[in-house]
This record gives sequence, C-alpha cells and structure tokens, in this order.
Amino acid sequence: MAWTDKVAKNWALLATVVLCLVCVAIFRARLNWDPLVMGVKVTDVASLLAPLAFCAAVIERAIEIIISPWRDTGATQLQNTITAIQARTADPATAAQNALDLKNATDALNAYRGETQKLAFLVSVLLSFMVAMAGIRAIGPFLDSTKFDALRVNGAAQRLFFLTVDVVLSAALLAGGADGIHAIVTSITDFLNNKSGKTNT
Repeated sequence: MAWTDKVAKNWALLATVVLCLVCVAIFRARLNWDPLVMGVKVTDVASLLAPLAFCAAVIERAIEIIISPWRDTGATQLQNTITAIQARTADPATAAQNALDLKNATDALNAYRGETQKLAFLVSVLLSFMVAMAGIRAIGPFLDSTKFDALRVNGAAQRLFFLTVDVVLSAALLAGGADGIHAIVTSITDFLNNKSGKTNT
C-alpha cells in the first residue's frame, strides 16, 4: 500500500524517467547522431540573443494589450467590492460578517487574478511558438547550419530534430519574458569571462 501511494504521488516524475529511458533506447538503437560543435564567443552572446530578448519584450507588451481590456474591468469591480467592505463602519454586531465578506471578496479577486495569469500564459505560449517558428530562436544562431551536411549519420533527420528542439526551447524562453533571457546572457558572459580570467592567470 505504501509503495502504491508513493507511485501515485510521484507518477509525473516516474513517467518522465520512463520517457527519457525510452528516448535513450531509441537513440541508441536507431539514431546514433553525431555531436554538434557550437562555437560561442563572449562578445557574440548578447548580440545573438538580442533579437530573442526584443521579441520577448514585444510579446509581453502584446499580452498586456490583449488581456487588459478583457480582464481589467472584472478585477476593478472585485477590488471596488473589497474597498467598500473595508470602508464599512466598525460595528461589533457586524464584525464577523464583515470579516467573512472581506475574505470571500479577497478570495474572489485572487481567483480572478489567477485565471487572468493562466490566460496570459496561454496567449504568451501561443505567440512565443509563432515567433519561434517564424525564425527567432535561441540555439540556432550559435550553430552553422551547413555542419549538418557533413554529419556521418542522416544529417537531414538530425537537422529537422534540432530545429524542432530549438523551436520548443525558444518558445519556452520567449514565454518566460525578456528578464529571463537577460539573466541567461548575464550568466553566460559572467561564466565565460571568469573562465577566460582563470586561463590568463
């Protein structure tokens, strides 16, 4: 019984592990693609990822324009309800009811905001996939696409799979916003600068 409970609680983790093992088995048995060498220079990181950061900022603004007219009115009404409850005169006879009303109104506003965040996320993912499919991507700029022609095993299939992975990862980064991309640029440049400094000493 304890084992089944653990499986039920961790089914997502177990499913992910099983899926990864299946992918590894398929790769080993059928694909065996060659590794790709990516040359990354510190001076190139920011410029190559700048279009991605720019598009992420544009997507964020587009989401505000799309979501705000649709959802702001409801949020304002719920906030006005909370304000009206808070403005009620303090009366011991109605204090319990006022507290309950305030809790319910606050819960309703939080639920409404949570739903708005979900809708904004869905719109963000949709727009991000469209941008990534259009060609604004995270990994592709760091790799010379002609290298696929020189691969030992089925370069065309590996290129197609690479493009698919690049689109998915790029869409995830775009949906995460420009700040996340700036954080990646900063961490990479800091790492490479520190590595370069250690090499020179």
